[in-house]
Amino acid sequence: MIDILLSWVSGIAVYSPDMATALLAALPVTELRLSIPLGMQIFDLSLSRSFIVSIVGNAVPVFILLYAAPLFVFFRRHCRWFELWYVKTVLRLEEKHRASYQRYGAIFLFIFTAIPLPGSGVWSACLLAIIFDMKRRAAMPAILGGMIAAGVIVSLMLGGVLKGFSFLL
Repeated sequence: MIDILLSWVSGIAVYSPDMATALLAALPVTELRLSIPLGMQIFDLSLSRSFIVSIVGNAVPVFILLYAAPLFVFFRRHCRWFELWYVKTVLRLEEKHRASYQRYGAIFLFIFTAIPLPGSGVWSACLLAIIFDMKRRAAMPAILGGMIAAGVIVSLMLGGVLKGFSFLL
């Protein structure tokens, strides 16, 4: 699957390496945890340019997902397959993170997003914000701040400052 994704993005990179990096950052599988290193290694972008383009690309889904939250509720009520997916996947996620969210609120979303591990990016954080019915004005700064912190951590790993933690990439 990663080969297919890279070939698709490489086709776009012929025209614009910045656009290819931003698209990688916007995808839920890669996000900026992979788009920053790939922007540097495959598309020959500098660390700073790869960081900035990845931040912009990774921020786009935050706005789309948080403003599309009413559609999430609509589909849950009116689509049987969506309700089945919701019960199977989302309720399990809610149970897993409920205690942390109740204790820390928006700070939990920031920390959750800032840790550059698979599955803890902006897509998951937006889903948690929708599940816990957070206000956009509280969720958006927490998620975007965590995204920037994750980008800084990944960039520091790539720059050699946190070389001991590079196994996480």
